[in-house]
Amino acid sequence: MRVLFLSTFILGLVLGVVSMIAGIDRDQRRGRWVKYFNLPTIGTAAMLFGIVGYPLAKYTSLKPGATVVIAAAAALAGGIGMVAVIAGWALPSAARDIPDERYQLQGHLAKVTKSIDGSQGGQIAFEVEGKRQIATAASLDGTPIAVDAEVVIERLENGVAYVERWTTIAKQLELPS
Repeated sequence: MRVLFLSTFILGLVLGVVSMIAGIDRDQRRGRWVKYFNLPTIGTAAMLFGIVGYPLAKYTSLKPGATVVIAAAAALAGGIGMVAVIAGWALPSAARDIPDERYQLQGHLAKVTKSIDGSQGGQIAFEVEGKRQIATAASLDGTPIAVDAEVVIERLENGVAYVERWTTIAKQLELPS
């Protein structure tokens, strides 16, 4: 019985870490209750099942059925609490978060089609959802960039894409040896 509670606790921890990395789904199109049945809720319930059940199984003389019922009640209460947290704080907070349109293409790769001069803009081409896009471009640091150079978009502001050479970004990403 203790192995069940311990493994459920570990599963809950793993699901909690995965949910922290993945975040909470902002998709509001699903049914009312389905969106609350997610990794944070399941992880919380599993973790509480293990946290409550293991000490009860190890240190009390309760029968296994009673131990499971108490642990399941704690898991249900924790799941309901997590739903309350998600519904009352996380989803409304995410709904208020308005993404900055200037940074929607940040990190997007593009190719220079008209050279970018330090004093005047050039032009880049890139794909968004399979469609080729063209935009006026300016160098982020003011250095000229030749035609056919690969660049990374920093932001798009007033119709101008501010870009930086991919080679510069690649050098910044190299790990020290």
